[in-house]
Parts: sequence; structure tokens; C-alpha cells
Amino acid sequence: MKKLPEIFVNNINKKISHNDEVYYSYKDNKKELKEEKKYSLNEMQNIINDLFKSNDFIYKKKFHIKTTNMEGDFIIISKSYDYLLTIDGNKIFIKDILEIY
Repeated sequence: MKKLPEIFVNNINKKISHNDEVYYSYKDNKKELKEEKKYSLNEMQNIINDLFKSNDFIYKKKFHIKTTNMEGDFIIISKSYDYLLTIDGNKIFIKDILEIY
């Protein structure tokens, strides 16, 4: 009778850490994220006032606004002390704005 070939058995005594290697390679190669500058309420109001003082602002102007819970392009038609009013009638509160340009 012929002897059957041996079956390969992988060495399972050593610790297998596939997930750790993937995680750490991601962590090590991760670039530094750009830190957003935090503006105080007065600084943000000054930025908005400067945008509204520009010569090309007559009735409405399109701004890119990033807030704590949304980001997008909005057409601003008026400004009060606490919020900006969009052409759609939505209020964007100045205290929530992170970036505007």
C-alpha cells in the first residue's frame, strides 16, 4: 500500500495579529489633520462684518459656510446680531459658524 502525503499544518502557536498590523500601519501613515482655527464670537462677527462691508454686496451674496452640523453654499440676504438669514428663510446662527468665505 502506498503511503499518503503528509498534510501541511500551519504553526498556530505564535500570536497572529493581522488586525493590529493593519491598525498600526494606518495610524503610523496617517497625516496630521489640519486643525481648524477656533474663532470667538466677536472675531466671527468681525469677519462677517468685513464681508458685508465689501463694495460688491448690494442685496444678496453667496457664501460658503461651515457650521458645527452642516456645510454648504448659502445665499445670505441679511445679517442680525445673532444670525445670518438665507434667501430660503433659514437662520444660520453666528455662534455655530466655524468658517465662512
